[in-house]
Amino acid sequence: MAPQPVQPGPVAPQPFPQQAQPAAAQPPQPAPQWQQQPGLAPQASSSGTPDWEALAERNEKAAKRGRRLKLIGAATAVVVLAGAGAGFWLYKKDSDKKPGNVISSSTSPVNGPSSSSAPPVKGITSPPTVGTLPAKKGPELNLGADAKPGTMSGFSGQVLKLPSGPDSFASTSGQVVDVSKSFTVSARVLVDKPDGNRSAISEGDGQYYAYSLGRANNNGHDQWYFKVQIPGGGSAVAWSKADATVNQWVLLTGVYDDPSQTLTLYVNGAPQSSAKSAGVQPSGNNTLQVGRLSSNGQWADPWHGAVADIQTWNQVLPEADIVKIVAGPSSPPSVPPTGAWLNG
Repeated sequence: MAPQPVQPGPVAPQPFPQQAQPAAAQPPQPAPQWQQQPGLAPQASSSGTPDWEALAERNEKAAKRGRRLKLIGAATAVVVLAGAGAGFWLYKKDSDKKPGNVISSSTSPVNGPSSSSAPPVKGITSPPTVGTLPAKKGPELNLGADAKPGTMSGFSGQVLKLPSGPDSFASTSGQVVDVSKSFTVSARVLVDKPDGNRSAISEGDGQYYAYSLGRANNNGHDQWYFKVQIPGGGSAVAWSKADATVNQWVLLTGVYDDPSQTLTLYVNGAPQSSAKSAGVQPSGNNTLQVGRLSSNGQWADPWHGAVADIQTWNQVLPEADIVKIVAGPSSPPSVPPTGAWLNG
């Protein structure tokens, strides 16, 4: 039989070629910790993994370099500051040699105002003055509002009445007594209050007075005194033998002998007592103060009564001349005073 032709059958559908599917998006990974902090990034090893040991070694070296730099910087700063300090010390040492910065001792007294360009000494604050009182010798006295010139029984000349209080004073504008060497200060005084510390005459407008002549309590007794401040701290005082009188004119004289470093008080020309003092400490502008003293940076011990016959000498006044002062203007001392106010 002849072969039968083959009839085509239904063709099976061929599958479509598969296309590559895009990879799913990965969420962003946080940066490695070493990238978020200062330091060195690790190198990748051959396997693509960071070489953490190499990183640690490099970071350690970097840290050491940082410490070395800090130490070098600190050392440099110390050298610079030390050099600056040494320079200041040398400057201070040299500046101390200037005449204006030297406080003279008893072997090298100051003979007048310093020629140094150093700024003037500033005194403590004082109430304003309202008038002046001329001097017989020396600078005039500037008067506080309550200081009243006048006359009183028991003294033939002019007196300065001081009723106490912040405006009850008189003062000069410059130095009268040079406390770096021997000096004498004298005043005729009358106190009309039986109690309280009272300064008739003092010197200085600094933190503490240089010397004071007046009345104060001594072991329960109100006595006359002559007192000085000692360089380096402390004070020395010479007291009267008897108690201070009230409502009576008394001549007080204080003498400081620098060679012997001795201060002595005289009352009405008679020596009372002496004390030792290793010099006298200057005070501010060393101005003469009548009726007050400077203490702890403020005015204190106001006088209550009257003051007259004020005289100063830049030397030890002999006892024979101190006795002459008691008699008044009719018997002047043989040594002329360097300053004189309210005299006869």
